[in-house]
Amino acid sequence: MVAVANRVVLYYQTQYSHGNSGTYVSPLPLIGYVTHLLLAAFHLNMGHVGPDIVHLNDFQPSDPWGRHEGAAPGTYACLTDDLFDTYYPALKEVITTYNLDGMDLDVEEYVSSETIARIITTLKADFGDEFLITLAPVASALTESGNLSGFDYITLEQTLGDKIDFYNAQFYSGFGTFFPETQYEAIINYDQGIDPARVTATVLTSPNDGYGYVSTDNVVQSIENLMEKYGTGWGGVGGWEYFNALPDSSQPWKWAVTMKEAMRVQKAKMEAREREKELAAAEVDRRRIRSRMFKLPANEN
Repeated sequence: MVAVANRVVLYYQTQYSHGNSGTYVSPLPLIGYVTHLLLAAFHLNMGHVGPDIVHLNDFQPSDPWGRHEGAAPGTYACLTDDLFDTYYPALKEVITTYNLDGMDLDVEEYVSSETIARIITTLKADFGDEFLITLAPVASALTESGNLSGFDYITLEQTLGDKIDFYNAQFYSGFGTFFPETQYEAIINYDQGIDPARVTATVLTSPNDGYGYVSTDNVVQSIENLMEKYGTGWGGVGGWEYFNALPDSSQPWKWAVTMKEAMRVQKAKMEAREREKELAAAEVDRRRIRSRMFKLPANEN
């Protein structure tokens, strides 16, 4: 399992600017700039039956008016052992019907390690290794500090890391910051370590989206620093959320353009330096060979 390097991940939840009467914010301009678009948020409704079990925000996924943002605590309570066979089939049907590429599991309620393990292993068993499973812990949870999920992520990584494609760690809301990048480095260095190719740094795209916004320029600076440290295969950056992303909320796709370009430019710089080193080393070798040839005795030429 190899995670896509230099990811640009965006969460797409709010579909209309300025509420339901506002302008529809199309995701189409993101084509070619994001590697992963996460449609938020699916949740399960305890006590509902049939197609009404799964909602995309406030509506069934099939509803053309499903455009409200929202949160629904209790989703994972529907997937405990005693209820799994009742509620999981509805989720499976939605994934199949809409040919989803994967699921980002954002666990912000108490969930046991047994429950999250069963969800992950069942999804992989049903949809295969190509089906992406990502998790979205708060950043501090990846160093066993503040954690909203109940289960321990380091233990989960040790036992099921081969089934988790990557982590979209939340570097905001008091659980982490991406600038300076020391907390990201602490995650990579913690305990047995997680490959930096598998840790996406998710940031707020606007100060209106929550607490802990980091400016676009500072995000780019951290990207450059981390690619210098971890190489061109570094994981990437994610954004919550799309509709009002800066630097220009009237053209929110420019956030993704900026992030992709920052990684492209940094990768090109690093590769150019590496080529220069290789050329310099090759020239040294050529000079050494020529020097040896001129120093050989006549009967050896």
